[in-house]
Amino acid sequence: MTTADWALAISIFSAIVATASFLWNVWSKFIYPKPVVRVSFAMVTIMQQGAEDIEVLQLAATNMGPIEATLMKALIVFNRGPFKDKSYGILNVLPRAPQGPDLDYEWGLGGGPTACFPKTLAVGESFSVYLVPDHETLARGDYQVVGFDDSFGRSHWARRSDIIRTLPYIRDACERAGKNWRDRRRSRPWCD
Repeated sequence: MTTADWALAISIFSAIVATASFLWNVWSKFIYPKPVVRVSFAMVTIMQQGAEDIEVLQLAATNMGPIEATLMKALIVFNRGPFKDKSYGILNVLPRAPQGPDLDYEWGLGGGPTACFPKTLAVGESFSVYLVPDHETLARGDYQVVGFDDSFGRSHWARRSDIIRTLPYIRDACERAGKNWRDRRRSRPWCD
């Protein structure tokens, strides 16, 4: 092959790569766009005038666009080892932001894994779910990530730094409530 033949082959290959890149960008941005959801996880204090402050866990999502997103459930992922499959858990959430310190009452208003779901978020809209602060499973810290999944089957996770920053507050809330978060077995009074 001569130099001109090599130049022609490289030019054709470059044109193919450029065309494939252009088609992929058009496909992913305009034909089948997927939403980007930013997730945060924190212990928050709800302050009310003339009432007791309420500490709860907040898992918040903000749709960054380019299209609306429908969140289906709140999840945690347990990583059991490098050669084992991941194990997923669905979080039981409170039905709304707590109005008082009695979280059992709040739970009785309709809490559970489907309490606030599905939830459709427009671009730029935020959504939060609330969990009890003395959550024994979350206090153990043996999970990898916490977040939401959407109607596209994609998962959106909080940063690991959010989880690490929140973990001492969850463990402190468990100790104040008298819960043993170190024990893997859950107490099931209905089985005794």
